[in-house]
Amino acid sequence: MKDYEEEVLFRMYDEQIIGYRYKSIQNISSIVRWNDIAKKYGVREKFPSVLRHLINKGYVDDHGKRGKAGSLSRLGVSYVVGKKHVK
Repeated sequence: MKDYEEEVLFRMYDEQIIGYRYKSIQNISSIVRWNDIAKKYGVREKFPSVLRHLINKGYVDDHGKRGKAGSLSRLGVSYVVGKKHVK
């Protein structure tokens, strides 16, 4: 997993975007301050494609018919909790 993807997961966890507390992709982008993350790591990808990659890996659940909303899945929460205890 790339550093910027990990930071997105950490920020989603810190903001309690977990399970059925899902938000739209645009709201998640502003809540986790994607522009700051992209600038910090020099990422050219757009946030929806990064989030889609995390959805495909199972760390984020998509909600709705078109996947226009998301939240951390159980796997995503377990990953973040495990990483925080290791550090």
